[in-house]
Amino acid sequence: MKTYSNITKCSLAFALSFGLGSAFAVDACKDQMAKARGSEHRVNGNQTGSISGTSWGFEQWSQGGSNNMSYFDNGTFKADWSNNQDFLARVGFRYGDSGPGKNVNGMHYTADYKYTKTGSAQYGYIGIYGWTVNPQVEYYIVDDWYSRPSENYIGPKQGELTVDGATYTIHTYVRDQEPSKTGTSTFLQIFSVRPSPRQCGHIDIQAHFDKWNELFKGQTASLPGSKGGQKSIQLKFGNVTEVMLMTEAGGGATGSVDYSYFDMSENGEPAPPPKEIDRKPYGGTAAAVPGTVEAENFDEGNYGVSYSGTQGASGDDGDHDYRGEDYASVDIVNGGSGKAIGYTAADEWLEYTINVAQDGEYDIEANVSNGSGSGTVELSLDGKALTSLAFNGGADWDTYELATGKASLTAGEHTLRITIATDNTNVDYVKFSLPGANTTPGTDPGTDPGTDPGTNPGTDPGTDPGEDPLTLAKSVSMNGTSHVAYVFDMQGRSLGRVTFAYGTSLNDAIFAKFGKAGVYMVRIGNKVKSISVTR
Repeated sequence: MKTYSNITKCSLAFALSFGLGSAFAVDACKDQMAKARGSEHRVNGNQTGSISGTSWGFEQWSQGGSNNMSYFDNGTFKADWSNNQDFLARVGFRYGDSGPGKNVNGMHYTADYKYTKTGSAQYGYIGIYGWTVNPQVEYYIVDDWYSRPSENYIGPKQGELTVDGATYTIHTYVRDQEPSKTGTSTFLQIFSVRPSPRQCGHIDIQAHFDKWNELFKGQTASLPGSKGGQKSIQLKFGNVTEVMLMTEAGGGATGSVDYSYFDMSENGEPAPPPKEIDRKPYGGTAAAVPGTVEAENFDEGNYGVSYSGTQGASGDDGDHDYRGEDYASVDIVNGGSGKAIGYTAADEWLEYTINVAQDGEYDIEANVSNGSGSGTVELSLDGKALTSLAFNGGADWDTYELATGKASLTAGEHTLRITIATDNTNVDYVKFSLPGANTTPGTDPGTDPGTDPGTNPGTDPGTDPGEDPLTLAKSVSMNGTSHVAYVFDMQGRSLGRVTFAYGTSLNDAIFAKFGKAGVYMVRIGNKVKSISVTR
């Protein structure tokens, strides 16, 4: 029996449903998940929340001992616990603990699952779990256990239900002034218990709801209570506040569970198979190296093949028109030199087909931002670690900076993977260049030396849309954030880069760097212009 503390509960922000109906077309005991497992997300302490990009939520709760729970992007989860008085980990639909709840009439809840477990416990329930309101009821559909449920704790048999290849027995019990969702109260428990345990299969949850509603029509009954004796209570199944797949273990419990298959539906309809997307470079051509790899132009392909993603707290704030809804779990934002990957989570990754022109040790620059603080972006090539690029961050998500490093590349076509190592890191691009190589400003993707910088408003933070940021910088100063300028001679040869910040002019920064007055070509972001530098 779970003892509740004051945990803030989160309602789900999505109304989309996935799952398999009573005429389900897959067998969770044999088939593979339609959607890749995706990124792992560690749950910290007693916590509830939602799984981004799905209609499901999660919860971990523990009383005593130690425990760990992680969930994945497709709803599967795993957990381990040691010496726990009571522990639970669960995933499924959450509708909020306050409010009217959801009327189950006309719904068709189903679940499909597969898992492995270890350990022992004095008691444990594995299956479907939740609460109702009006009246308050705690309910269980028990498909497996650590110790077979005894009528001493689940109450006498009230009926039977034959469904999903077995005949479940239905029991009721009264928790007498015990902890509940509304504090200490007296409430009804309903159990459906499978005759023999199983670790995979399909559960027609709605069949149990309908049977309970048929059996319990609001009549009052005298039932055994948790503190002894008989208690008079109304038998009625209310509106659900949650419908979740759960593992619970208690009484000095130690063990683990790992769900490799999870799917749950509100309407019993089969989840459509994922659309097959051929793996290929974005736009059909591998990104050239030396050159710039734009973060938003990751390879085409299915989730888990060319990218992973966890749609962030922004929900719909990302630009999903740029890549389309097939890639909706990746948030694309306006920022940096144009578009960037934003609202990211740690371990999110994206892959790019690149074509390296020649062997050599390359300078690498990633244009990134993170208003939360410092972090890293990890690069790998053909599955092997390449380099780690560190950044300072901390200003805001509109202030981009260069995270730099070096790595040796061999000529030919390769798969580059960018992995977000720090939550909420925006990535604009990753640039590869050979030290000392001639680089013409206009050949860098996104630049056009002949374009008037003032006609591209807003790409340089802090500048007036109609003004030339290079002229402003030369005259006196920039705004409070630092900026990087790439400097070339008039033949297009790269001379290096300079950083200038509040209180400094670009004129002084270039002169201090190169010690020579004259005319230079300068690129800031995607703006290129010639300027005259004086002593």
